[in-house]
Amino acid sequence: MTTILITLFSMLLHEAGHVAAALFFGITVRRMGWSRKGMYIVRESGPPVANLMVTLAGPFANLLMACAWPVSRPFAVINLIFGLTNLLPITGSDGARAILLLTGLRRQAGFANTQQSV
Repeated sequence: MTTILITLFSMLLHEAGHVAAALFFGITVRRMGWSRKGMYIVRESGPPVANLMVTLAGPFANLLMACAWPVSRPFAVINLIFGLTNLLPITGSDGARAILLLTGLRRQAGFANTQQSV
C-alpha cells in the first residue's frame, strides 16, 4: 500500500512540475486528468523553447525529488525510476516529445542560419 501511495504522489509531483513550468512561462493549463497511462495535463501550446522546458519539468521534478529527499529510500527510488523512464523516447512520453521539440528547434535554427548567409 505504501508503494502505491508513493507512486501516486510521485505522479502528482511530476504533473505539478509541468504545471509550475507552464505557469512560469505564461502557458495556460486547461485541466489535469487521469487516463489508463496515468496522470496528464492539457495545456495551451507556447513558444518552442517554453514547450521544451514545460515538457522536461515533469521528469526534472522527479529527479530532483530523488536527489533531494534523503528521508525515504523508496520515495527516492520510485522518483528516480519515474523520472528516468519519462525521459526515454517512448511514444507518448516526455522524452519522445522533447526529441520532437529539439528537432523542431534545430530545424528552425538551421533555417535561420541559411537565411542569414544569403
